[in-house]
Amino acid sequence: MGWSLFRHTGLTYKDSKFSGGYTLITPIGGDSTYLLDEEGRIAHFWQMRAFQPGYGYLLPGGNLLVRGQPLDQTGAGIATAGGRADILVELDWDGNEVWRWEHSAFHHDMCRLPNGNTLVIVWEQMPEQLAGRVRGFMDPDMADRLTSDEEHFRFIMKGLGVGGRPRDLSGFLGDAVMEINPQGEPVNVWHAWEHLDPGTDVVCTKEFRHEWSHANSIEHGPTGDVLISFRELSTVVRISWPEGKVLWKWGGGKISHQHDATFTSESRMMVFDNGPHHPIVPRSRVIEVDMTTDKIVWQYYPEHVFSLFSGHIAGAERLRNGNTLICEGQSGRVFEVTPDCDVCWEWISPFVLPFRGVKCSMLFRAHRYFHDGPELCGKRIDGKACEALNRTWGLSGRTGKSQT
Repeated sequence: MGWSLFRHTGLTYKDSKFSGGYTLITPIGGDSTYLLDEEGRIAHFWQMRAFQPGYGYLLPGGNLLVRGQPLDQTGAGIATAGGRADILVELDWDGNEVWRWEHSAFHHDMCRLPNGNTLVIVWEQMPEQLAGRVRGFMDPDMADRLTSDEEHFRFIMKGLGVGGRPRDLSGFLGDAVMEINPQGEPVNVWHAWEHLDPGTDVVCTKEFRHEWSHANSIEHGPTGDVLISFRELSTVVRISWPEGKVLWKWGGGKISHQHDATFTSESRMMVFDNGPHHPIVPRSRVIEVDMTTDKIVWQYYPEHVFSLFSGHIAGAERLRNGNTLICEGQSGRVFEVTPDCDVCWEWISPFVLPFRGVKCSMLFRAHRYFHDGPELCGKRIDGKACEALNRTWGLSGRTGKSQT
């Protein structure tokens, strides 16, 4: 979609096919996570002192599980993100911290399990012998030319790095999945490099050589299996948990640097195919895949060609009425489509915020919740405490077009 200084923000469209409910967003570079009502207004928010949230979602009962970075309160960087790996906190409905977990290599995503434990993704240094066998990557001469031109290298890296990066790890990095208990202790660890094949799980040839897999999403499914999206490999993997056996692997050039792999049923998964390195031209779409046949059974890409694109971040989730909520992460657009791919609700972020030296309106992901669902059931949401926020961001009045 891109971005314009003059574009309309807030709710831009809603019709009778809209599923209803509240939409959760965390603007990158901001200090809050917001719950939006059907009209795109802030109805509730979470904010914690000295913490910059990056992405979160609601747990049953209404607590917010959110990853982010501590704000640097020293004289060298007042109120700036710490620039290291993320930390994970759980906040109650009123924004009070009830749980915290810190790890020097935590990044991108987390998943609370039914048993109360939490799955988290962490970077780890790979064995040197195995790292040398990983194939792919950019030609070394090209990599040298790009990195030696400091101005150009800064240009291509601007706005990246929303998932947390380690400061105390060196060498060639891979991923691990840890299951931690409420005390923050690991009870099970799955090392990606023990289950991936350097001969077939090849890194994209437009990437620098510094990591292998780059997991960017993790979800626990209806049967207990786990889906993991590996960005650098353009591959989604399904594993048994806690055994860790690889049950299914899919990609094969059909997706490019995807995000947010989720179960839509026991046998189907949906993913946002970012598509920055698809052949010919970059293009994005959302696809649903039958994991028993490896066939794409549903996809959304706009009728107006190239009007959907997010080169990194973004996500999608299937809603209870069969519609799909899509977050076009780079532009800050969230919209809902029907099974026939008709847009029935659209909201565009007004939050233009500083992030690592640039301005952005990015959203890592978005989620939809319903008043009778386990996350919001019994919660009083009237939005009165958010009136000043809505005025500040131009969300007080309804500006969107409506059809009934």
